[in-house]
Amino acid sequence: AVYSPALTDFIFMTEGTSQMFITGPQVIKAVTGEDVTLEQLGGAAVHNQTSGVAHFYAASEAETLAQVRRLLSFLPNNNLDEAEFVYTEDDVARQNEELLAI
Repeated sequence: AVYSPALTDFIFMTEGTSQMFITGPQVIKAVTGEDVTLEQLGGAAVHNQTSGVAHFYAASEAETLAQVRRLLSFLPNNNLDEAEFVYTEDDVARQNEELLAI
């Protein structure tokens, strides 16, 4: 059973190999009569596109590891270090009106 991932800062999931759910397909079948796969119940796509519990989605383990490395590159080495400043071309005053209609 999965309870704690929703409380964590970053969740990485890989298509086809990552699942998280409270109770598995067998229990769902016994209780509701519905047949569901591991992916339908709690796969990477479900938690990145529908529930929003996961933060990163990758098609392969290699891609997932690259995402982890990139995220870690933004963090300081320890609590005494400052995080490095990352320059960007994004305008700090940019507004996106589409966000008002979510």
